[in-house]
Amino acid sequence: MRIQHVLLVVVLTLGVTGLHASEPHCQPGVGEDRSTTPSGRFERPGNGTVNDRMTGLQWTQCALGQNWSRDACGGQALAFTWDNARLATRRFNDGGGLAGYTDWRLPTREELAGIVEHCREAPSINTRVFPDTPWAGFWSSEESRDDPNDAWFVGFYYGVELAYNKNSSYRVRLVRIP
Repeated sequence: MRIQHVLLVVVLTLGVTGLHASEPHCQPGVGEDRSTTPSGRFERPGNGTVNDRMTGLQWTQCALGQNWSRDACGGQALAFTWDNARLATRRFNDGGGLAGYTDWRLPTREELAGIVEHCREAPSINTRVFPDTPWAGFWSSEESRDDPNDAWFVGFYYGVELAYNKNSSYRVRLVRIP
């Protein structure tokens, strides 16, 4: 009986941890049982960009204000009002962009929500792919249809999508279509 109990504990432990073993960025007991943004979905060429194999999009690995260095995002992610986020995007491109590309833009709400990781929180993003991401809100390119003073953001604490006042300050992660 004791051997059966020990065997049952080992099997259950391996089964539960096995759900997260292939994706170490997941947090046991948080949200989904499996990663919604597995690391294998992304290619990381080492130049501060991330290629999403599922969507075909290319992302900046760091938020605006941070700098890519080897395998981390250094510095502080800057917060912008929605209009200033759009202006900062233009300035980013005018200043040379990233990895030789100058066609970066704010993502749509759907694109941004597509990198939310539902097996973790604070931040709700794959931290192996997007390291040092603050768990703050990130602006999308979309204005609210209900109120012209609002625009959509995705909050990376729990991964929620909300329309909020454009004069609020949120972070920016840029995207492009290669």
